[in-house]
Amino acid sequence: MSTDAYEQGKLAFQHNHPMSSCEYPKGSPLRQAWMDGWTEARNATPAAGGDRPGMMADARRATRVGQSDVHES
Repeated sequence: MSTDAYEQGKLAFQHNHPMSSCEYPKGSPLRQAWMDGWTEARNATPAAGGDRPGMMADARRATRVGQSDVHES
């Protein structure tokens, strides 16, 4: 296993890059090492209330573009 590819995968997760952003060719040992690093980083990250800041939070905000943050009843 390549430590460099493994570390790149971990860093990719930590910087909110999706697993699909791996640029190593399918079937290569470097791709597998990258995926292993990405997966380990994901598994090691505790989910605060089921949420992880980053892509999903951004997606939720994007669905509310133009809506007020104030709840009116």
